[in-house]
Amino acid sequence: MSEYERQILETEKFYDEAIRAAEQEDIEILSSVVPGSRLHEIIHNPIDSGIDEG
Repeated sequence: MSEYERQILETEKFYDEAIRAAEQEDIEILSSVVPGSRLHEIIHNPIDSGIDEG
């Protein structure tokens, strides 16, 4: 496994743990892992309607 692949796995693990911790705090998390879907476009549109714009 390359260093890059290890880094990706560590990053995934970090964010998975962060999401689990947030869910235990009863924080709602809106996410989409389906590129091309309408929800994904709304969440990730940095120009005008994206939730993570700015």
